[in-house]
Amino acid sequence: MNKTSPHVRSIVGDLIFTVLTFGLFNIYVQYVQIQALNDMLKQKKYSFVKWAFFTIITFGLYHIYHEYRIGRDLAILLGHPESFSPYLQVLLTCFALHVVADAIQQSEINEYFGVHSL
Repeated sequence: MNKTSPHVRSIVGDLIFTVLTFGLFNIYVQYVQIQALNDMLKQKKYSFVKWAFFTIITFGLYHIYHEYRIGRDLAILLGHPESFSPYLQVLLTCFALHVVADAIQQSEINEYFGVHSL
């Protein structure tokens, strides 16, 4: 694991840009997190186009399921398969706090690559 991975991102920076763009930047955050998970899993398990399509046609319900899947895979990759984190991310997403759920996921991605700062 190295700190120079392109998947290590500034959580604070992502949150600031998401607020400044009224949430639009979070779509890009979702894209880079999908790329990071695919690289971490060493397989193309997640697809941005699939996520966008199903999120739109289900009026956002698919996004809740997607957040759970990513949270579960991150917990397994970090060696915590019994973690409550995937369920917390689902709850946050259900209460329109998906940006916070994405921040938690990015924190876990950063942790996977050995970075523990915001």
